[in-house]
Amino acid sequence: MSTIVSATTRSIGRGQGKRAKFIGRSSVLLREAMQHYRDANYADALECAYQAALRAAGAYIASSPVATRRRRPTGAWKQLALVDSTGKQWADVFSTYSRMRSRVMTGLDSEVSATVVKELLMRVEEFLDVVESADQGGALAA
Repeated sequence: MSTIVSATTRSIGRGQGKRAKFIGRSSVLLREAMQHYRDANYADALECAYQAALRAAGAYIASSPVATRRRRPTGAWKQLALVDSTGKQWADVFSTYSRMRSRVMTGLDSEVSATVVKELLMRVEEFLDVVESADQGGALAA
């Protein structure tokens, strides 16, 4: 006898797989960022921490209806803001680092404050905790 799997079930399963991959990659990048910070390599710490935040945002988005929208913004922070009020708050936090990261990576700014990088690391760690503990059935289904 054949098994019937609805498109909805299949879609949810794929979203969870993406979510797990994003969380795993975010964790690795966060550890790398912390090592760069300990080594006083603040530009690389900033880049890895920012990338970790992007992957955590990807995990949060992957579990939401925003992931399946046909017309959605291309930027991760704009997509994250559409998920729910928590996503909006985190999008506001991380979008403030976008310009700084871009300027450092292109060489327009050569110095990165250790204090700013430490703050970003703490925020990424907190956001990753939120993403990992999010209720898959309810909190992200808004």
